[in-house]
Amino acid sequence: MDSRVPAQQPRCSDRSRSRLQVRDLVLAALLAAVGGVLSTYIGYIGNLINRLFGVPFGAGQLIAGLHIIWPLLARALTRRFGSGTLTGAAKGLVEFLSGGTHGVVIVAVSLIEGLIVDVGMSLTRRPRLSVMMIVGGLASASNVFLFQALYFSGISLGFIWFMAGLAAISGAILGGMLAWDLLRILRDSNLVAGGRTASVEEESASMSAKPRRRVWIRNGATVMALLGLLAGAVYYYTAVYDPFASAGTLRISGAVAETIDFRYQDWIDAEVTITTEMRGSISYIPPQPYTGVPVARVFEEVVLDEQATDVVIVGSDGYQTTFDLRTLQARDDVILVLDDGALNLVAAGFDGSYWVKQVSRIVVR
Repeated sequence: MDSRVPAQQPRCSDRSRSRLQVRDLVLAALLAAVGGVLSTYIGYIGNLINRLFGVPFGAGQLIAGLHIIWPLLARALTRRFGSGTLTGAAKGLVEFLSGGTHGVVIVAVSLIEGLIVDVGMSLTRRPRLSVMMIVGGLASASNVFLFQALYFSGISLGFIWFMAGLAAISGAILGGMLAWDLLRILRDSNLVAGGRTASVEEESASMSAKPRRRVWIRNGATVMALLGLLAGAVYYYTAVYDPFASAGTLRISGAVAETIDFRYQDWIDAEVTITTEMRGSISYIPPQPYTGVPVARVFEEVVLDEQATDVVIVGSDGYQTTFDLRTLQARDDVILVLDDGALNLVAAGFDGSYWVKQVSRIVVR
């Protein structure tokens, strides 16, 4: 009788299974890169939605969930604590470097969103649709409270909760549900290693009971949504955003005899200081001094078309507002302020929606 004991296969310790492996780091980096670039474009869409509703901010929370897809997907694919936080922080850094209008603060916002994803997803062993929707909603809503603490003032508590509610609904649907569908498509197509998780198999089994046509429609809608975001981002970075614009400069074009580049340093002698408040539909900034160059003074050196009637001020993120040309020429309290290399429009006496950050173009129509 052979008394030898069969050799046992080495097993990975729980500690090693919980560590982020090289594959996990690469996956997090890839998702962060895609998510960061798309998030800058999503911010541009948010500005367009705000304009549609006639508010300077808030309505864009309808698509806030699109920012949450990437840490959710990273956490679901790796199933390791820390992957969501890492992806969120890296995504925020990419968004900051690719021209995000929130500045370096977006890194902290994205990191906190990723941390919420990690904590929430750790409450279940396998990814589940219900969990991903709840976690996506909470992570998405967190941005409202952080930005309120850092930037906004004079906003009613009721409106803050309203914005958080919009963000939570968006996070559940556009974040959690879309991330779940992408996870299922990646697993089923074997584009990522690891096979299907039990919860994905359960979902797939329930889906198989439905007409195959419905499954293809759902998968197709998810893929088309992602491709639409990518196509929109390409348009944004090629036709709207100018990443190579010099600090303190903007271009004046349109109904003018010659397109010119405004350089703030060339207009130092024309600076004026005004004291004004920013009173928006929702937000309020108390009176404080601003030093800048009046737009009316700049137009004195521009040869305008006789038929020109409007002036469009365009931000680097695509946000824009329109002034009546004659009104603008008659005022010295609408000024371009140089702030940390960016030109901001301070429009005294106008609604807060007329104040534009990071002005990149002035178009005369």
